[in-house]
Amino acid sequence: MSVRAGRWFLVLSAVAFLVGLAWFALVEAAAGPWAQGSAGGAVLALLGAVALAVGAVLFGRFVEARVEETGLVIRSVRRRQRVIPLAVIDEVVVVERLMLPTRIGPGTAARVVVRRDGDTIAAFTPHGRVVVDALRSAGCRVTLVSEPLSPLQVRRRYRGGASIGEVLVAGAPLFAILVGALVLLWVLTEWFAG
Repeated sequence: MSVRAGRWFLVLSAVAFLVGLAWFALVEAAAGPWAQGSAGGAVLALLGAVALAVGAVLFGRFVEARVEETGLVIRSVRRRQRVIPLAVIDEVVVVERLMLPTRIGPGTAARVVVRRDGDTIAAFTPHGRVVVDALRSAGCRVTLVSEPLSPLQVRRRYRGGASIGEVLVAGAPLFAILVGALVLLWVLTEWFAG
C-alpha cells in the first residue's frame, strides 16, 4: 500500500470514529440512555476505532523509500519525509523473511534495517529490491538474513527493526486461541455445573 493510501485510511478511520461518537452522544443526550438510533453511532465509532487500531499496527508497512544523491529518502504515513545521508549508513540488513500474520495464515515480507554504530536508524518494508540494490550500488554494505525471523527475533537482534505493534500482532493468533479456550471452558463449566 502506498503512503497516500495509508494516510487516507487513517483520515477516514478517524472521521468514522469521530462521527460515530458524535452521533452516539447526540442521540443519547436528546433521547436518553440507549435510545433507539444510538446503536448506529456506537457501531460506526467501534468500526472506526478498530480500523485505527489495525492501521496503527500496519503503519510501519506504509513506507516509500528511494535512493537519491542526497541520501536515502523515506516517506511514511505518520511522519514527514526523512533523508538519511548515505555517508552515515554503516550497514543495511535485509531480513528476507519476516514472519507476519496475514488474513490467510502466516506470511513473509522483507524488512530493511538501516544501521549506524550498532543502532537502527530506520527500518521499513520495501516495495521490491530496488532500494536495496540502489543502496548496494551506492557503496553501502548489505547483509542478507535469509532465515525466517519473527518480529520479536528481529527486534532482539536489531533494536528497532520491528515495531511493538508487529510484535503484538505476531502473538495475536495465540492470544485468540487462549481466549477461545477460556470461553469454551467457561461455557462447559456453566452447562455441566448447572
